[in-house]
Amino acid sequence: MEDASLYWVWLSQCFPFGSPRPAELLEKGASPRELFEGGRDYRASLGLLNSRELERMDRVSLERAKGILEDCREKGIWILRFEDEDFPDGLRHVYGPPLLLYGKGRKEALEGLPCLTVVGTRKCSDYAKSVAGNLSYQLARAGVSIVSGCAVGIDEYAHRGAVKAGGCSIGVLGCGADVDYPAQNRRLKEYILLRGGALITELPPGTEPNGRYFPTRNRLLAGLSEGVFVVQAPERSGALITAELAVEQGKTVFCLPPCNIFDPLYQGVVPFLRDGAKAVYSAEDILEEYEPRWGDKINRKAASEPPKSRPAEPRAALHEEREPALPQVADQPDYRPSEQDLAPTEKAGQMDAAQQEIYSLLGKDPREMDHIIRESGKKPQEVLSILTQLELMGHIRAYPGRRYGRA
Repeated sequence: MEDASLYWVWLSQCFPFGSPRPAELLEKGASPRELFEGGRDYRASLGLLNSRELERMDRVSLERAKGILEDCREKGIWILRFEDEDFPDGLRHVYGPPLLLYGKGRKEALEGLPCLTVVGTRKCSDYAKSVAGNLSYQLARAGVSIVSGCAVGIDEYAHRGAVKAGGCSIGVLGCGADVDYPAQNRRLKEYILLRGGALITELPPGTEPNGRYFPTRNRLLAGLSEGVFVVQAPERSGALITAELAVEQGKTVFCLPPCNIFDPLYQGVVPFLRDGAKAVYSAEDILEEYEPRWGDKINRKAASEPPKSRPAEPRAALHEEREPALPQVADQPDYRPSEQDLAPTEKAGQMDAAQQEIYSLLGKDPREMDHIIRESGKKPQEVLSILTQLELMGHIRAYPGRRYGRA
């Protein structure tokens, strides 16, 4: 039986990603199958395509589409077509809407939940990391799905805050869903799937990251959510492209006010704040904008409740070599993580040797990090990394004043 997605995949390969032409052809009433079987004469009769576009469509074979579908089947990647009922409505109305989404995780995560896109620079400050992680944590507890691009920096901390809260997070990738990029966030992606989120892209399996894909990917980041929160961005930042697209799409833009007006890492948000973007000082500033539409989905009280354990903070890079071991994640779209999957482990045997060594130096009463470093004999950065890993695994808690104790 012929896969219903075959001609959609073929058409998606005929134009550059982000081109408005495929959607214009569909608006003319042409189906992907008709465009393929009708040949050049039929395509030319629609009056939309120039000679270069007609030649390109002639060159793209159905075999290429069959190969992509086979890749998806082998790698557990699902496909959503533009015509499908569960295709995200917000993406139907972006400029150059994607014909297809390739993904892993729960398709249901893409619709029916209030979404906020969190973006910012990769080379961000500790303060910005803390804001991204902690506000995403609070918003996820309140019922908001956090959308970001799975990159290092602000993206990473936004996703980590959401999954640590047990909330839904969506990663919009600038590569194929099967491509391990960035490699240091591989386990983060597994966490996103474990928490019932999704990883999506318009790029077929095997597509390696390329600079030209990320600006076009940003229209999807803006389109999925009701608002975009720019945490930190210099004057030239891809995050600002996402914010500009959000403005074009009529979405709300939120910005973190600069904590230092002379810091170049914040210069990108200043024009947006001057033009009316909403300044964010707490999760409430975002929730009050979402509540009129999503009142039945939003729990503002949950955002202000003290967490059982502190959300991840940026005392160490979360992508060092040693990372917490995670359960295997099923690739099936209808996968549901069990409570056992999501519960933090408590057995010291599940730590590696370095983690056990640091854990043995801690008790229930918090200890200052300087004492831990001195007694362990390890480098400060190594101790910081291990402490963050133990905190994410649920073994320890972080306290004010750079102190740590067993959870």
